[in-house]
Parts: sequence; structure tokens; C-alpha cells
Amino acid sequence: MPLLHDKPANSWASEWNLGDQLARQRRWDSGVREDPVIAWKAEYTGETVNEFLSQSAAPRSEVTQLTIRDIDSLDCAQLVQRFPGVARLHLHGRLGLLSAAGELNRLASLQGIRIIDLFGMTREDRLQPQCVAKLESVDLYSIPAEYASAMRNIWRSEIPAGTYVSTLRVRKPEWVEENRSNPLRDWDGREQISATTYKMAVTQYKTTRKAILQVLAAEPADIQLTRAEEIGCAYGEAFNQLDRRSGFIETVEREELFAALHHIVNEAEALYGPGLEDARDSLISGAESVRDW
Repeated sequence: MPLLHDKPANSWASEWNLGDQLARQRRWDSGVREDPVIAWKAEYTGETVNEFLSQSAAPRSEVTQLTIRDIDSLDCAQLVQRFPGVARLHLHGRLGLLSAAGELNRLASLQGIRIIDLFGMTREDRLQPQCVAKLESVDLYSIPAEYASAMRNIWRSEIPAGTYVSTLRVRKPEWVEENRSNPLRDWDGREQISATTYKMAVTQYKTTRKAILQVLAAEPADIQLTRAEEIGCAYGEAFNQLDRRSGFIETVEREELFAALHHIVNEAEALYGPGLEDARDSLISGAESVRDW
């Protein structure tokens, strides 16, 4: 087809979503604000899909686009049996375990796969071009180094034919064990965060975690709030200094830094019992009062 104009593009995106965008705009213009129920599209959390897979039910062959988030563990054999017609599969873990991943080779209609923060896969679990011949997109992020290497090797020859292949942040087993309880682990290898900055950030997080857990375990209730706010101030100031070095804290990193503080208090509540909301507020308030990021 001839080009509609000869102006250079000012944006880019993966895949071709114009039809979906047009359909959404038409619904919006007609006053419809909710997305329609689409039989071929399904989304679950790891907990809900495991509950669903444990029940006796007929295969959902109509589902061609499947997304599962917050996976702690998932059996791919059960998944394939229940969703045999999947063409687009997105699996998002929390350093979760993906077992029997080789069974994904039975998804003959598979066109695109994305796996994030999931482990347990080995070289033998790699997808085979002769089994998933329609596969055109392989997007792997924070996955086992052995599996990533096997996938790169076998799919590299398909790239000239148009298959998109991306493997980023490959992890060794010891990294997984070291970072399982580290809420800043996604910073490791992030584009604008150097290895030195990452190590210093994790060290500061560990210092803050140790201090707040000690306070909540030993200090009287009337002292806890003051100390929690002081610890929050120290946390905020420490990351002010880090950010002055390289200016790496943007919107996402700011949200993750506060999420890390919430993670510490959640851990404390698991250890010492609920009822630490005042301490949580003081910790957050301390960081808010001094932060420049």
C-alpha cells in the first residue's frame, strides 16, 4: 500500500493495536465506559488460577489471550490442559516457581509469550520451534540463566524470519535466594541505576529494616513513633544523597522506595502482630518530610 504521508514517525510501539484502539474510542464516544466481556481474553492472579486449576472443569478452549499475575507457583501441565488454545501467554511472578514449563510446547497456537520473575525452568524446558511454529514473540525478563541461554540459542536463528526475542536480567540461583525478601531487587540491572548505586541502596534498605524492627520489638509504644519518624528521616536523607550522585530516582523508583517502607512494617506485623499503623505513618512521614526525590 502507498504511504499515507511522508512525515517521520514521532512515536513507536510493539505489536499492531490500531484496531483495539479504534474499538475503544468508538465505545467511549458512544458513552460506554466499561470494557465488554471478551470470551477469548482471561486474566487471573496466581492464587485464583491455581484454585481454578484444582477444580474439575472442561477446558476453556475459547481463551486465546491469557495473563496471570502475582504467581508464587504454577504448574504448566495443568495450565495447558485447561487452556489449550492460548495464543498469547503472559506470566508475571513474584520470584515464583514455574514447574513443568516444557509442557508449554503443547500450545500449538502460541504466538507470543512473556515470562517475568519466574524460576524453576531448565534447559530441557525450552520452547521448540517445531512444536510452537507460530511463535513470533519471546519476551523473557528476570528468569533463570540456564533457561534464558537455551531459549536464546534455539530461537536466534528465527530472528531473521521476524521472531522477536528478548532475554533481560537473567538470574543465577544464588541471586534468587539472596533477593527473595529484597523489595528493591528490580533495581539490579535497571538502565539508569549503576551496580554501585544498587548496592548502596540495598545496604541502606537493610539498615532501615534492622533499625525499625529493633524499635518495634524493644521500645515502649510512646517511644516507637518518635524513633520511627527519625528512622524515616534518615532513610529519606540517605536517598537524597544517593540521588544527588546520579539522579536515578524517578516516579517508579519513588513509589518503590515507599513500597519498601511498607514492606518493612508488613514484615514487622507478621512478627509482632497487627496494630502498627501509627508506626507505619510515622516512618512514612519522616521520609516525606526530608526527601528531595
